[in-house]
Amino acid sequence: MKRLISLILVGMFIMCGSVLAGEWSEPKVWDHCEEGVERMPWYDANTRTLYFVKDYNIFQSEFVNGKWTKPVQVEITGVNTRQNQIHPLRRGNHLYFASYSPETDYDFYMSTWNEKIQSWSKTIKLENVNSDGQDWDIWVNEDETLMYMVSKGPFGGRQVRGGRGIWKSVKKNGEWTTPVPLEGKINSEVNEWSVFVDEESGRIYIDSNREGSLGSYDIWVLEGEDGVPENLGTPINTNLAERSLWTDEKIMFFTGLDYESGIGGYDIFVSLKKEE
Repeated sequence: MKRLISLILVGMFIMCGSVLAGEWSEPKVWDHCEEGVERMPWYDANTRTLYFVKDYNIFQSEFVNGKWTKPVQVEITGVNTRQNQIHPLRRGNHLYFASYSPETDYDFYMSTWNEKIQSWSKTIKLENVNSDGQDWDIWVNEDETLMYMVSKGPFGGRQVRGGRGIWKSVKKNGEWTTPVPLEGKINSEVNEWSVFVDEESGRIYIDSNREGSLGSYDIWVLEGEDGVPENLGTPINTNLAERSLWTDEKIMFFTGLDYESGIGGYDIFVSLKKEE
């Protein structure tokens, strides 16, 4: 079903005039971008809904009859919309995201969808995976037993290379374990921005301003957490900045900064993978 939905999206994208060239198509700005900030996309295939950050509140748009509906703000009980909410991620009836407060910087939260009253519940702070520093980006697998996250830490007295890096936690007995920093080359000596995993292939996508980037931040891909990061290259990466993505390796939603074809500063772009 998820692959079918992806193919529908791909088909609509092609009908809009995209021409496949190279491994990924030339990125096209998403339908509902406008002046201001649209960034940090997450597509939920089960509900055909794109969650994203608009001016640092969480919005959603549904894919209905081949078109994206007008974005509306996601109302979450107890969340102050004047605070920054970032990096939304939906798994089943759970919505994960990070939210800012002056006292603790960004921390991770979760809200549960109540089908009966058609509303998101009051948030739960994910205490075990929040540090005293900046907890920035979160990825959770489909059965909600594995978490990768981007954070400054520390956790359990451990630090991560660079200013902000990728950590891992697993769920045991219903609780998230204390995150541990990933070893190998997935973390660098500089900042990592976000982390995403395509569960079917096991490939991990990160964006980072590490050595070898074309711009300030580029998207990189690894064959698992012990793999060697490879720059995704053009046309996705440019001499500007590419951040925060969702992909099933057929279609990719990602954030581009100051693109010539963009509308605001941060915009959401869409690209298609060339059939092999």
